[in-house]
Amino acid sequence: MIQPPQAPDVFTREERRIIQRHRTPEQVEQFLRRLPYNWELHGDTLRSFRQVVRHKTAHCLEAALVAAVILEQHGYPPLVVSFESKDGVDHVIYVFRHGGRWGAVARSRDAGLHGRKPVFRGIRDLVWSYFDPYVDFTGRITGYQLVDLRALGKYDWRLALT
Repeated sequence: MIQPPQAPDVFTREERRIIQRHRTPEQVEQFLRRLPYNWELHGDTLRSFRQVVRHKTAHCLEAALVAAVILEQHGYPPLVVSFESKDGVDHVIYVFRHGGRWGAVARSRDAGLHGRKPVFRGIRDLVWSYFDPYVDFTGRITGYQLVDLRALGKYDWRLALT
């Protein structure tokens, strides 16, 4: 079952301010680049939009969720692509279409793995743009998957506190 976007009244004042100020993928990319990278120094994290706003750090998956929440409020579907690599150094990006072309919003510890302008004809072409800069010990992406987060049903990926 596809879940609709959150009603605006569920967001805190700070969350609403962030959503209102960042209406385009480019603006969201800049917002995410200003956040320090979440190095998970105290153990693995999987923070929702609400938790990222509270902690003010994000790793790639958390940044993809933040982009999905913000841009969903502006009419973009919450779509992410997950990359798998040979040595397990995976990466997740938020993807969007503009003018019939695909682009991405992303946060990474590696500059080559940040977002992409919407110039790609398909998801495969977009994924291939990450192949050369992909930083792992093998340099090899072994697979990828496009996921519509609305298909997660009742799982609260938008605002969960844990």
